Amino acid sequence: MKPLVLVIEDDQTMREGIATVLGKSGYSVETAEDGLVGAEKFRQVKPHLVITDLKLPGKTGMHLLQEFLDQRPDVPIILISAFGTIDLAVNALKLGARDFIAKPFSIDELKSKVAYIFEDQKPKPIKKTPETEHFHGLVGSSEHMQQLIGQIKQIAGADSPVLITGESGTGKEVIARAIHLESARKDQEMVAVNCSALTDTLLESELFGHEKGAFTGAVRQHKGIFEHAHGGTILLDEIGDISPQLQVKLLRVLQDQTFQRVGGTETVAVDVRVIAATNRDLETAMEEQRFREDLFFRLNVLPLTIPALRQRPEDVPELVMHFIQKKCQRLDRVVPEVGPKTMEKLSAYEWPGNIRELENFLERLLIFTEGDEIRADQVYFGNGRRKTAIKSGKLNDVMEQTEQDLIREALQWAQGVKQKAARKLGIKTSTLYYKMEKYKLFDEFGGKHRSGEET
Repeated sequence: MKPLVLVIEDDQTMREGIATVLGKSGYSVETAEDGLVGAEKFRQVKPHLVITDLKLPGKTGMHLLQEFLDQRPDVPIILISAFGTIDLAVNALKLGARDFIAKPFSIDELKSKVAYIFEDQKPKPIKKTPETEHFHGLVGSSEHMQQLIGQIKQIAGADSPVLITGESGTGKEVIARAIHLESARKDQEMVAVNCSALTDTLLESELFGHEKGAFTGAVRQHKGIFEHAHGGTILLDEIGDISPQLQVKLLRVLQDQTFQRVGGTETVAVDVRVIAATNRDLETAMEEQRFREDLFFRLNVLPLTIPALRQRPEDVPELVMHFIQKKCQRLDRVVPEVGPKTMEKLSAYEWPGNIRELENFLERLLIFTEGDEIRADQVYFGNGRRKTAIKSGKLNDVMEQTEQDLIREALQWAQGVKQKAARKLGIKTSTLYYKMEKYKLFDEFGGKHRSGEET
């Protein structure tokens, strides 16, 4: 059975547009033009997801949110919010809304949020994973990776806090999950929260929950992730970004495994293993009095440092094939061949964004590449870090190199369509042709013929 989405939006064009996009994405869709009709349809059709504007005739989105959560608290609700109602949308998240989309929004953003919610609703019991060629999703045979896997196996059996450090994109959450799956808590839940993605108020409520009446709009008790993770593991990602006030409350949880919900007086006891992760230098933060020393020492009982991808380039070929096979399966296409020159070029790049950058780069490359082979001349890194950076101090040389890089990146993004690339760069197509001739880019991107191009 297709998931059913109820769309409540008084703007006819937007309502029909959302319905069309979701319909083409494989969902059943019901629509309502105001809050009263939306409330009636909610009772009739029993949707699996509601998408509603905040400003509606009849009943507002906030009224509908509270009404729907009272009737069916398990139904996720996405709010559509114009710029002037962002604060209202944030308050709605506190009340139980799953997400909000700020106007104007793209089709891709809408599809991504809806897909994520339905994926998140699927049951995800964490069971012992079968033995595969990779250790709990960790890919690589280098000495660095073998040492890291050995450390994970060593510390997984303990119940002490773990502090994972490493650059952004190195896979800290994958490491945390591997620790959890190797531990005695593997049959219980692991919950992750990104501490930098929420305001202090929202983060405190997300971590510890809140009582009814704790703040304006708190119409029911809300349990935080520490309670949801009872018996399991919690990952506090980007721990270096939490405020001093929250650091104090977190320290208490680490010391005696108890806390109080926001606005409450009852002491809640939990049994949770805490894994923290950060790409920040916490020792410097302590010197600058931005991070508490006592909290650092509580978290840093079992330290684990993840190497950057440039420190283990011998793992790049294995990662490349792992991601390409996974993404080709998702895109339903034949796995293309990656020749030695292509692999050499991918391995020689420094990957400043680490594994995350490599994965995203390969997905983009697969989308833009046709045929059964990925050639070396199709691999272009845009303005990313190069080992052959300009060393000349002459301003003109640097400016010309930067201009050439920007033009290459725009042409790559536009798949060689000059008109589209020129619009992205904010220049006339005739100017782009002049620049391409100057930098000898026609051999790479083709198309000296100007017929039909705007000037």
